[in-house]
Amino acid sequence: MIKSAVSYSNGKTLYYRGNPLSLRLYESGEGSRVEERSGELIVRASPDECGKFLLFWYTAKTEEIVRHLLPEWSRKLGVRPRSVAVKYAKTRWGSCSSAGRVFFNSRLAMLPPDVCEYIVVHELCHMKQMNHSPAFWTEVRAALPDAMERRKSLREHEKNATL
Repeated sequence: MIKSAVSYSNGKTLYYRGNPLSLRLYESGEGSRVEERSGELIVRASPDECGKFLLFWYTAKTEEIVRHLLPEWSRKLGVRPRSVAVKYAKTRWGSCSSAGRVFFNSRLAMLPPDVCEYIVVHELCHMKQMNHSPAFWTEVRAALPDAMERRKSLREHEKNATL
């Protein structure tokens, strides 16, 4: 679970798919715990519970993104992950084990779509090259010719992708 000094209050800026959303907290009410609507991220929870519900929501949104991107990129790259999981991490955007287990960070949904695609491709390329050697980067650039621009964009957007 998230353990941080982050405080949640009305008007705090959070990101979804690279776009800023203004947090609106309602301590009571009917409906979904978290929903995106008209430039706002509405959370029906106390400020103390907000982080927990945001994590669930971002995890679900990241799972949707990965479910959308993974089949096509697995086919294009000729790889088949043994398992795929989404979970929260402070620093890593993803990882791939030698056993073919791929993990993606829950915060992926905060990033722009092209950056999410880069991260998915990056991790799947690790199924071919389990390192960051020149051969690995050749695989990544063969799949995404603009990979280095997307990587730079990741570095620019990751400061906004915090929970």
